[in-house]
Amino acid sequence: MAADLDKLFGIDPDAVAKLKDLGIDTIEDFYEVAKHADSRAELAEKIDVDPFKLEEWSSTAGNFILMSNCEW
Repeated sequence: MAADLDKLFGIDPDAVAKLKDLGIDTIEDFYEVAKHADSRAELAEKIDVDPFKLEEWSSTAGNFILMSNCEW
């Protein structure tokens, strides 16, 4: 189940709006782009966000997806 990007801990509304303008609407969509260093750097430039901040959000997104798939 896809989670809306604004549910990602630590991401600010301005970044969410910029990502959605690029067609990145869910945490899963974001993670697919941001999990690779080269595409993360390109994305950081496109949305004018520090690449290290994007890396932090990517890590959080990966953890979110991992935890969403856990069966407790």
